[in-house]
Amino acid sequence: MEEFNAEQELRFIREMVEHTRKITAGSWMFLLIWGIVPILGVIGMYTLVALKRYSWIWANWIFFVAVGILLSLVYGSKIGNQTGIRTYAQKAAAYIAYACAVAFILAGLIFPVLKLYSWGIISVMMSLIAGVLIFSLGGLFEWTLLKWCGILFWLGALAMVFIHENYRALLFVPLIIFGYIVPALVLRAKYQKQS
Repeated sequence: MEEFNAEQELRFIREMVEHTRKITAGSWMFLLIWGIVPILGVIGMYTLVALKRYSWIWANWIFFVAVGILLSLVYGSKIGNQTGIRTYAQKAAAYIAYACAVAFILAGLIFPVLKLYSWGIISVMMSLIAGVLIFSLGGLFEWTLLKWCGILFWLGALAMVFIHENYRALLFVPLIIFGYIVPALVLRAKYQKQS
C-alpha cells in the first residue's frame, strides 16, 4: 500500500513540474507584449519630439501602457482559464510582476509628472526595474538566460548615465529586444514543442 502511495505522490509531483514548465513556457506572450509596448512608446515619443509636440509625450506613454495592461489582462485571463491550478512559482512570478508594474508606473509616469526628478532619468529607472523583474524571474524559474538579461538591463542603466538624456531612451530599445523579446521567442519555441 505504501509503494502505491509513493508512486501516486511521484506521479503528482511530475505532473505539477510538467504543468509549471508548460505554463512558464506559455508566458512568452507577456514578455512579447512588454517588449513591443515600450519600443512603440519610444518610437512614438521620438516622433512627437520630431514634430515638436512635446505636450503629447505623456499621452503617448499613457496610451501604450494602457494597451499593454489591457493585452496582459486579456492574455492572463485566457491562460488562467486554460490552466486552472496555480503553482507557488506562478503566484510568486505574478507578485514580482505586479510589484514591478507598480514601480514602472510610479518611476516612469507619476514621479516625473510630480517633478521628483527630470524626464531624462526615466530610462535609467525603467532599466533598473526591468533588471529586477527579469533577473528575479530568471532566479525563480532557474533560467540562466533571464538572469543574464536582468544583468544586461543593469549594465544598460549604468551606460545610460554616460549618454545625453535626449538619447537614453534609444539605448532602451536594444535592451528591450535582448531582455524581453529574445527570451519571449525562446519561450515561444519551447511552448510550441511542449504543446
